[in-house]
This record gives sequence, structure tokens and C-alpha cells, in this order.
Amino acid sequence: MEYTSHNLPGSDQTDQPIVTVFCAVWHQQKNKLDLLRAHWENLKSQTLTVHPCYIFDNGDTAPDWLDAPWHSFDEPLSIYEAWSAGVALSTTPYVMNLNMDDRLARDAVGLLAGTALETGSALVCGEWEICFDEADMADPFDLADPSFTHFKPAWPPVRDTQLRLGSGTGERGTFGPSTLWSAHAIGKWYPSYFNNGDLIRSMGDAFFWSILKNSGLQTTRVPTVIGKYLSDPDSQGEFRPHQDAELFKSFGISKRAMSSLILSNEVPCANDADLSLIMRPAQAPASALAQMQASA
Repeated sequence: MEYTSHNLPGSDQTDQPIVTVFCAVWHQQKNKLDLLRAHWENLKSQTLTVHPCYIFDNGDTAPDWLDAPWHSFDEPLSIYEAWSAGVALSTTPYVMNLNMDDRLARDAVGLLAGTALETGSALVCGEWEICFDEADMADPFDLADPSFTHFKPAWPPVRDTQLRLGSGTGERGTFGPSTLWSAHAIGKWYPSYFNNGDLIRSMGDAFFWSILKNSGLQTTRVPTVIGKYLSDPDSQGEFRPHQDAELFKSFGISKRAMSSLILSNEVPCANDADLSLIMRPAQAPASALAQMQASA
């Protein structure tokens, strides 16, 4: 396996963002280009400038209009291989995942990054309004108090209006479809495989959160609606058939991940992209705070 990298920032670029937001652009995603365009517009609308990172697989390439950093792997990737690649290919102190079909409030990244800096948290999450129709995700929106929503524990969610996920309020126990974390505190790693070599299919985020908790790293929930989560059990990775719980019990999580394969050049970059920013150690949060204050 190998990949190519495109539209990367130069190592001499000033005013580097402090957050990379990565997204897996799965080659079998329905309405892929429409979702990608809306996703990119959503990132550009953030009040805190972010560094985007789009991960294509199976040899797919970006459309001409995507004037954002992107990487294309020549083989199919699982969702957590793509996320792990996004972590490895980030260039900032903080990293964040955002699914193709989910959308952020305008100041969501700023709120999460600011909370991480103020609290010294390794990972921060917020609350999400659950939507069941792509049309409900289209218009830009602002941060909101979750009092306009209500919680129901059913999973998958049962169609309703003004339903919240329960991640920022702590009612569901999980941290949500998208979180922000410190690459400096955690390292450029995200779980991809079990110790027998099998792929993690649907529980990679839960395994990641458990590892952070067992490591004693601080996690913080923000009880503010930061985004809209599209619930579509017929197409989303978290609802696909899997044996992750059984494989975890039998074999455990491998320290080997797609991120480590990229950073060790076992999965190499096949073009002449400047990877100097990517291969640089993650910046300390104290330095990120100085950058954020300077740009305020």
C-alpha cells in the first residue's frame, strides 16, 4: 500500500492553525461528492481556522474544486485505518474527526479547542442534535443550549425531532461522533487493528476512549450543542455487522496502527509532497494557547 499527498501547506507557512479536522472519504459512500462539498463548506465556515485533511481510498482522487489538503491511498481502507491515517497526516497540536455526513456549528471547533486549552484536557466532546434527513443538515447554524432537545436512550435512534445524542450531557456515556484531542498528549496514534491482525470495524472510537481513560488522561464533556449528527443505520459504519467485542476480548488492541505504518514509512508517500510539517512532533498545548491568543 502507498499514498499520494496534495495541496499541503509549506513548512514556511505562517499562522498555522492549531486544529486539524480530518474526514474519511470512503470510495463507496453514497452521494460522495455532494457530501464532500457540503463538508468542506462547513469547515470553511468555522470561526477558528482549521487545517482540513481529507483521506481518500481505493485510488480515488479529489475533485478539482477541493482546494484543501487531501491524501489518496491506493487500496481500500477501513474507517479506522482512514482515521488513523488522518491522525498521522495532521500538522497541528489538536486533531478532530468529522464524518462526511455530520456538520458543525460555526464556533464548534473554537469552543472545543478553547476548552481543551483551558482545562488541559486530552480529549473534549460536545452535544449533538440527531437528524434523520440530509435536508435538516444543510443550513449553517450556531452553538446552542441543549434545553431545546430531549434524550431517548434507544440505539439506533428512533426517528423524532429535537432529539439529542447525550454525549455532551453524559446521558449516553459515549463521547459522540466527533471529538477533539491533543496529539501532543496522546501521540499520533489511533487504533486500527487487533493483535491477530484483524481490522477494527465498528468500535474503534470506543476502544480509543477506553485507552485514554485507562491512561489517566483527562476528558471533558461540554454540554453545548456543537453539531448535527445524521442517523442512517443502513449506511453508517457504526451499525455495520462486526465481531469487534469478541476480537477485543480474545486478542486485544494492537499498538501497530495505520498511523504508525505511515510515520515509519512502511506505508510510503508515492509522490514528491513536502511532508516536513507532518513528520514534525506535535506541538505542545502551551504553544497552541499562545497561537490562539495571538490570533484572537
